[in-house]
Amino acid sequence: MRGDTLLVFQSGGPTAVINATLAGIIEGARSVGFTRVLGARRAVTGLLADDLIDLTSCDHRQLETLARLPGAALGTSRERLNDHASNVILGQLRRLGVTAIIAIGGNDTAETAQTLLSAATRAGYPLTVVHAPKTIDNDLPGNDHTPGYPSAARFLAFATRGLLLDSWSVRELYSFTLLEVQGRNAGWLVAACALANVGDFSPHLRLLLPERPPLSREALVDELLTMQQQLGWLVAVVPETLRDSCGTPIAGPEVRWIDPYGHVYSSSPAEVLAEILERRTGRRARVIRPGALARSFIPVIAPLDREEARLIGRIAAQWAQAGQSGCSVGIVRLSDSPYRVDFRPIPLETLAGRERAVPDDFIAPDGRAMTEAFHRYAGPLVGEIDDTPLRCDSLL
Repeated sequence: MRGDTLLVFQSGGPTAVINATLAGIIEGARSVGFTRVLGARRAVTGLLADDLIDLTSCDHRQLETLARLPGAALGTSRERLNDHASNVILGQLRRLGVTAIIAIGGNDTAETAQTLLSAATRAGYPLTVVHAPKTIDNDLPGNDHTPGYPSAARFLAFATRGLLLDSWSVRELYSFTLLEVQGRNAGWLVAACALANVGDFSPHLRLLLPERPPLSREALVDELLTMQQQLGWLVAVVPETLRDSCGTPIAGPEVRWIDPYGHVYSSSPAEVLAEILERRTGRRARVIRPGALARSFIPVIAPLDREEARLIGRIAAQWAQAGQSGCSVGIVRLSDSPYRVDFRPIPLETLAGRERAVPDDFIAPDGRAMTEAFHRYAGPLVGEIDDTPLRCDSLL
């Protein structure tokens, strides 16, 4: 009987608001008639190990606390499903009387959700599967943006603003500052650094977008050297997976790790570039790698991000109860000013294993800055940063 037991899990990298979505799912599930809500700890790993927690009795205070905390409250993993694992999980779900699943995650989680749904269909198991989006990478096709991105973008905007001031003040000590950010193969988080309202410091900030790769590592080093010689000091934002135009990682071809989904992790491109720049110039270069801070720094969580993430959880629960299966809760923008969005179903196959790049009209002609169109897009998501443009005499 549809509507009895809902199971939810969180998968992939956490965000600042992934737990807000979980809170929305729990409260939404109760409001639409699910009598039991189960959570799988550590995503697919927990499903296979029957490591579950009953979330049905979470009270209002617990949900409010949960909705305000970063990190994945249920734990997470990147384990990938195969046919055998899918069949094991289906057996667990049948035993528990689970009639619907909501998977909170990004591209890879959409693939997991699609795999589970396909296995259930082949087995004649009437299972409803809904995907609730999250990723700081902001790279889910069909979405205006993804929960988690606004808060990570807000963090990086503030971080870039402060780092520019710091770099100006220590310009005699460090000629190069390389800010390495996450984002996998899309440049949305690199682009967010342009929201710092940099003012007079604009020439000193260079955004190295994956969508505009350098011809080679040597060409990129020459570019950075030229800019430093012209300006004296430089802040370059480097994506963690930066490659050249032939697809070769800037950090070199050596592979440090390959995850179950085939995503390759190389060494730090910023560290490699810093070493080369120091050797070529005899001047110091420093590397800043905020890493997980960008997705977990509580003071800069965007209120809109938290609100939308929680609402998506409620909607996912409603769709699960209604049997609207094989889809993700997509965010569609209706207008920039006033900011308005709608939530519409996106087929899982649109998301699974696919990525959305930064569009051309958001990237400046030189490929190293963002256009006004990007600022109009990102402004409502991130909120006010500081309306005082930076000046070269800011610290006087």
